[in-house]
Amino acid sequence: MFQSSSTRPSLATAARAIKPNKRVQAGTLLALLLTLSIPAAWADGTPVPAQDLPGLSDPPGLQRYKGATLFLREDVEFDELRLPTGPAKNGRTPDDFVDLLALNPASFVLASGQRSRLMYAIPAQRSGLEVIRNYQTQLSAEGYEPLFECAAEACGDGIDAYASESSSTFANFLYPQDQWRAAESSPQGCAAGLTIKSVRYAVLKNPQSGDVVAIFLHNPAIMSVYCDEPGWAARMIATVVLIKPKPIEQAMVSVGADEMRTSIAETGRVALYGILFDTAKAEIKPESKPALDEIAKLLKSDPTLSLHVVGHTDSEGQLQANFDLSKRRAEAVKSALITTYAIDAKRLTANGVSSLAPIATNQTDAGRAKNRRVELVPF
Repeated sequence: MFQSSSTRPSLATAARAIKPNKRVQAGTLLALLLTLSIPAAWADGTPVPAQDLPGLSDPPGLQRYKGATLFLREDVEFDELRLPTGPAKNGRTPDDFVDLLALNPASFVLASGQRSRLMYAIPAQRSGLEVIRNYQTQLSAEGYEPLFECAAEACGDGIDAYASESSSTFANFLYPQDQWRAAESSPQGCAAGLTIKSVRYAVLKNPQSGDVVAIFLHNPAIMSVYCDEPGWAARMIATVVLIKPKPIEQAMVSVGADEMRTSIAETGRVALYGILFDTAKAEIKPESKPALDEIAKLLKSDPTLSLHVVGHTDSEGQLQANFDLSKRRAEAVKSALITTYAIDAKRLTANGVSSLAPIATNQTDAGRAKNRRVELVPF
């Protein structure tokens, strides 16, 4: 792409080569100077970390490839990821307004629980195949079973980039687009690159513990001028996700009938978090009974009150699928109030709005938890 430092002319030499009696457009000169300055910027760009970044270590029970350096670790107490177990295809149609919704795997495992996400720089001169085989061997010895493996085009669409502002990528299944936060000059941003190549992916599950591990390997191809491009381009990057099943902590305070009545009178609605569902399911969990009792109490205390039951989701998953899920959950609440508490069906409607009415950011776990709710709105 660029000349080596031994043959590349200096900026001063390039400037002298432009004769005063020649008519040169200012834009041409500027482009030349910028082009010659890019390799010089690489020399001062963010290097590949020679050792783990301060404070980072591997999660218990998860080994790394020998000599790899850890430059990112993120842990959350509860998360959910759709990890592909088949090639991903771009299903975008002219009616789609958000590319992120378009890339879908042929099949997937829905993994939820305590999640750790890590990014490693693999030593130079190591292939993605060698690295992923080492992971598979180590995990198989610990009882994991393979669910899916692919390389390059066999993974499907969206494999030419790690992170993108305008469209989804295969890597977004491990690192959702709305969770990607990286400066161009950070190790994370340099490792992602503007384009990538040599993609390999594998996902395995331990049938005894339920733990799921996904490994995504890539080689950054083109990246920001703030990065040491030759250094990063010589490395494979491993993104590893470990999800350990655990029940979600129910930290929301139950809302009583009197509080519901007050909220409806003051704000025209009340948000409820005590009605619980399993991930991607619409069957009400038994732990939801106290919340349903209070809704029934509210309705029986005021025979003139009629309510829209409105389901809300976070932004994870597909918009249209979340419309269906949120409506089915609202219908489940309506049905429970009719069949269990003998509430007149004419006093209730069931509606779902997917993720279109958030009350908090969808970029944090706490925000997504607030957005997953059932609301009651009078009519």
